[in-house]
Amino acid sequence: MFVQPLATAEPFECAGISFRMVLPRNHTRSVEMVWERLEPGVSTPFDKHANFDQVFLVLKGAGEVTIGAETETIAAMDTVFVPKGSVHSVRCTSDDGLEYIFINVWPGVIPNTEADWRRVYSQINDRRVAESSVVRHK
Repeated sequence: MFVQPLATAEPFECAGISFRMVLPRNHTRSVEMVWERLEPGVSTPFDKHANFDQVFLVLKGAGEVTIGAETETIAAMDTVFVPKGSVHSVRCTSDDGLEYIFINVWPGVIPNTEADWRRVYSQINDRRVAESSVVRHK
């Protein structure tokens, strides 16, 4: 059994964005839940995931989600489904920030190369920092 109040979820940062690990993939081997907070005007980098679907549950604030060529407005209590392989991004349009839980769902078992959440998010951070450095120098 795994029970954890949201307030005690482990905080971490990835490429300047604040997160809390609500349900680590290490415990389930098939699903992960992460709380994310975007500050006003901040967008996530465009991303896509080959191995899992995502579901977003908006907790607070407002924003826009782009999946492929479509963009929709989102607000508290909205649910968003992002199919695996879809290019997507989220942007905060609220003056108070945007908070949401994203749930990553792998069909079957998480591949061993993706099993350790700390290592995976560290690699994502390193990749995004390197990408932003390349963009600044162009």
